[in-house]
Amino acid sequence: MNRTNKQRLEDARILIYGVNENASIKERIEPIYTAEKIATGIALYQATYEADKNQTQEKNDSSAASEQFNTAKDNLHTSIVKIRKAIRYFYKSDAALMNKLQLNVSLPTNYAQWRTMVDLTLSELGTQAQVVEKLALLGFTADKIAALQDDVSSLDQLKLTAEKEDGEAQLATAKKNELFDQLMSYCSDLRECLNLFYEGTESQELEKVGIVVKS
Repeated sequence: MNRTNKQRLEDARILIYGVNENASIKERIEPIYTAEKIATGIALYQATYEADKNQTQEKNDSSAASEQFNTAKDNLHTSIVKIRKAIRYFYKSDAALMNKLQLNVSLPTNYAQWRTMVDLTLSELGTQAQVVEKLALLGFTADKIAALQDDVSSLDQLKLTAEKEDGEAQLATAKKNELFDQLMSYCSDLRECLNLFYEGTESQELEKVGIVVKS
């Protein structure tokens, strides 16, 4: 069964610290693994551990920012759909208004185009007092429409934040993966070294401190 990265990281901790804290083991492998080389392993483990924590935090921040953006966008989209639906109902015979608000065109799925359409709708309503009076029957008063315009401005910042957090999460993941690969390579070499010095029943000395190497 494949072990998770968390489990492999814990294996690395047990291996490296197990060797470092056992004077007998350190003395035996010292010809190859000097104190300096073991210290390098400890530093590598600590850096990988911190990178793993940082990756988790950055991914959580990215998910939270994306969720905040998507929720705000979905709420605004729902309001715009209702507004467009209501205008079609009340003014379906007003061809000029239908064309001005592009009500015969579906809302785009592309964010930039969708954003332009939302702006067009809300800005035009600012000049259409009679239309707003009708929309007020459904709760879309002038104040509500003004609030929706503020939401559009806030949405742009939420999108920028979400993109920034996503970028930071990707960088944190790349850094963690780089260190993790280095740590796994170090541990593989350390296990091979231990296997040179501890053969047969002697490997039980390693197992006492939780270190297992292939025979």
